[in-house]
Amino acid sequence: MKITLQYNEPAKPVSIDWRWTGFTPASLLLGEDMKQTLRYIGAVPRGGVKYVRIHYLLELVSAKNLGTEEPVYDWSKLDEGIDAMVENGLVPFFELMGDPSGFFTDYKDPVQARAWKRLVRDLALHYTERYGREAVESWYFETWNEPDVGWWKQDSEAFMIYYDACSEGLREANPKLRFGGPGTTLTLSTRLRDFLKHIDTGRNYFTGEPPRIDFLSVHEKGAWSSAEDIPVSPEKMVTMTRQLRDYMREHHPRLLGIPLMNNECDPQVGWAQTHSWRGWPFYAAIMAKCIAHHFDTLVDEDGVDFTFLGNDNGFIGGWGQRTQLARFVRKRGFEMEHFTLIKKPALNLMTGLSLLGGERHPAKVEGNGESTFTLATRLGGGEGYAALLCRADNRSRTGDRADLSLRLEGLAPGEYTVVHYRIDEFHGNPYRTWEDGLPNREVGKEAPDAALVAAMRAKQELTRWGETDETVVGPDGVFTANMDFPLPSVHFVLLLRRDAFAAPPEAVDGLRAAKYHGIHDKEEILLTWRPPASRTVGNHNVEWRRDGGTWEALSHAPLLDGSFLHARQPVPAGAEYRVRPMDYRNSPGPWSQPVRA
Repeated sequence: MKITLQYNEPAKPVSIDWRWTGFTPASLLLGEDMKQTLRYIGAVPRGGVKYVRIHYLLELVSAKNLGTEEPVYDWSKLDEGIDAMVENGLVPFFELMGDPSGFFTDYKDPVQARAWKRLVRDLALHYTERYGREAVESWYFETWNEPDVGWWKQDSEAFMIYYDACSEGLREANPKLRFGGPGTTLTLSTRLRDFLKHIDTGRNYFTGEPPRIDFLSVHEKGAWSSAEDIPVSPEKMVTMTRQLRDYMREHHPRLLGIPLMNNECDPQVGWAQTHSWRGWPFYAAIMAKCIAHHFDTLVDEDGVDFTFLGNDNGFIGGWGQRTQLARFVRKRGFEMEHFTLIKKPALNLMTGLSLLGGERHPAKVEGNGESTFTLATRLGGGEGYAALLCRADNRSRTGDRADLSLRLEGLAPGEYTVVHYRIDEFHGNPYRTWEDGLPNREVGKEAPDAALVAAMRAKQELTRWGETDETVVGPDGVFTANMDFPLPSVHFVLLLRRDAFAAPPEAVDGLRAAKYHGIHDKEEILLTWRPPASRTVGNHNVEWRRDGGTWEALSHAPLLDGSFLHARQPVPAGAEYRVRPMDYRNSPGPWSQPVRA
């Protein structure tokens, strides 16, 4: 097989934003396991996971006097949940979903319609006061989730009034706040057709003007719910999205310019249904294929203004659930449930995607191209080049290991550092360690012992393949390499210019520590920080010391993410930790200010 990345061809923007996750219900935000999950996903470099979309957020609000001009709200639980996102650098994609205090039963009732508009306005004003106008303007606001499959209990007329109430409430708080929907999950459902008609030819319930919309959201998934490991299909997502576009072209051509998103593009319906492949490298590979396939088809072939492609995979669960981390739990008598989290390949993919740049170039695939997908990107500031290479068919099976000849054309001549990361059966795959460590146990019925947890943590990071290398690109602008290319697998290949290493890395920012009780007798200290923006940083050194002691290095795999968990024997008086970044040429940045835990 041969792949040629054509950097000598004109560039296009990386216009789809995949920095996304989501879950339900909002009450999970109040649990320590979700708060730790948010710390992990917020630590992906360069905001590699940025937006979080959560169902039933407004169930965390209680209120009195909602039908009056002077309602009284209790925002405290919702504040706790939103704070848990914001403090980790995450941005709410805020679904206006839920029924505070059970008041809203019929939006066709003018009193309830006005009360909802007032609630939305007061919500936006509350968070503007709490976080600032600029911060809230970076949020997205969306309608009730999937109002065509039963989450919405009223009729289409009530939904359109609800939509207009959301729109006007946000506009009264700040006309710059972005709002759209409807987040439907059935292709061209009656609810979606009614919605498009309302936006195109209807009138706002409150103003009589044409309704506004800033984005159109749908949920096209790769397969319906099934207990069997049926094929999952990004191609199906594209086909269904094209059907929507064809319908709009025939009935509502004026709306074709609205930015379009699929903010639940999951391979399969049903987050909790157990499928082992969700713990495997296959999950990362099929997610990568989905992104590349949407670029190849909807963006490049169809010219669609396709803005977001988001996975709804921020849940709490095990290997087989639609999650980014696997949770292991143990109850101790009548004590609270203790937990331990392990990164999955799906989270490693987000770390790898954060290495890519903002401009993309075409690629040519020769041989077995039906399962091969690429994104060839150029890094900003002359830092170099970063490419995604992916092999994935639509079945969760392990296939052949092809020989790949990789060729990059059109590079700027000069000296480069070459780095290769991969996710496959033997790289970034703690699930394999889990399986190997449980030969005589029933998987899922017994929590892993401390040694197995430590072994999984040693394999949970995005993994470098081989050592970094130095190369010189000559006047012909060509770089070549040979590698094996398993099915399934995801590869990230970086060529970083020597100039990018001229200065040592900047210090990490925002080092924090949180103490947890894991499933064993040790204390678990989760350190999180914001890594430097430069892609030349390939590791972070972590050290600790007890009171009056000397700094000691903690052993760990190379860390791209700004997160590290230290399992230690209890230290009643606490200890200090510090972190420094290291670039691929082993030049260290400065140590952070210590943090105590």
